[in-house]
Amino acid sequence: MSDALPTRRSERALAVVAHRGFDLSLVISGALLLGVLALGWKARWLDWAELVLGLAMAVEGALLATNWRGARKLAIARLRRRQSRRRPQARASLRSRIVWRLASPALQLLGVAWVGAGALTAALGLGRIV
Repeated sequence: MSDALPTRRSERALAVVAHRGFDLSLVISGALLLGVLALGWKARWLDWAELVLGLAMAVEGALLATNWRGARKLAIARLRRRQSRRRPQARASLRSRIVWRLASPALQLLGVAWVGAGALTAALGLGRIV
């Protein structure tokens, strides 16, 4: 797997979207698991936030699940670069090489889960808006 930076502007934009969307979707997933978005508050803006965040998570999940234009590979490359900045001289162990080999199928499975969770969250938010 090459860790080279994407060369075209569209690839760089997709890499940023895939990487930042991944971070955002992790935060949304944590909020959903803790029940923050499902507390049943009466604030109208919270329903809109739930709709928008659910759609964002579903879109990121679709990018990862379908690997559209190599989005999964770009997200993995950015995650690897982030890790290498933390430990610049660390040598790759067998365990870390296995983990990085399994990263793509794991992100695909996570993407499928995010499509479902995002669609459900968006539908619940939309149901309270309408």
